[in-house]
Amino acid sequence: MSFSPLSLAFSVAPRLPLRLVMRMADAGALIAARRGGAMIERLASNMARLTGENPSDAQVRDAVRSHIRNYAEQLMLGSRRGEPLLEGVSFEGFEALAQASEDGPVVLALGHSGSWDRAGAWVCAHGRRIVTVAEKVEPPSLFERFVSLREGLGMEVIGVAKGESVFSTLVERVRGRGVIVPLLADRDISGSGIEVDFGTQRALVAAGPAALATKLERPLFAACITYENESPTGADVRVRCVGPITVDEAALQGSNRIEALTQAWVDHFAAMMATKAQDWHMMQRVYVEDLDPERLARARAEHERKNR
Repeated sequence: MSFSPLSLAFSVAPRLPLRLVMRMADAGALIAARRGGAMIERLASNMARLTGENPSDAQVRDAVRSHIRNYAEQLMLGSRRGEPLLEGVSFEGFEALAQASEDGPVVLALGHSGSWDRAGAWVCAHGRRIVTVAEKVEPPSLFERFVSLREGLGMEVIGVAKGESVFSTLVERVRGRGVIVPLLADRDISGSGIEVDFGTQRALVAAGPAALATKLERPLFAACITYENESPTGADVRVRCVGPITVDEAALQGSNRIEALTQAWVDHFAAMMATKAQDWHMMQRVYVEDLDPERLARARAEHERKNR
């Protein structure tokens, strides 16, 4: 049987008091921030590119803390001890999002920020169904635990591996259903992402939200999730949701509609995220300046091929 510290945490954390788990997560974050390393440096670099300013040591520490807190909350969601996590969630724009999903699917573009599973659990608890895509992680048993957790909260999950496309599967799964389809899209894992202005520099993000909304001829919303009222033992969650997002079709002048719609939701997300950059959990390469030129060339070629 494959083993990982996270697998162990899945078994142990739900048996512990929520306050203790959050204190342990906070202590671990402080240690990780002090140690630093390549992932912490990438996190700080991405924050700088988003806002145009180098983050302070305190902001980087808060960013690591936010990142680890999100995982701790995932471990506790669905358990009796984690029930308080459904409290303290404010969802600005939920009424418009819910109403848009009454007569069919509505697509919600998200970034890796705040506590997206906690926000999703709140949505399900308020009577809306969610269908989403999750990146497969190793070992498979760990991924299955993440899926089981989310399904237990009321979400439907489609797994996707790096370089794999589940677009057709997603289209068929949600077509004609009154569901919300949140997609984490602030980085590309398919190899066919779209290059956009993201904060102060160019970045490669996933085409999925704009492509799905266009294919289904359904509304696209965007949301930024952050923590508020933070303390060593927990925090509230704030969701800011905007939409439906539109583009001026007449002003496209031959540009690809999916590209324009992608840039539009990224503009909204980046503007909101820049006000609380420490809640952006991005430890991967997303900005073009950091990407492997060969990978970027392949992504661009694939995108061109698909849009001929």
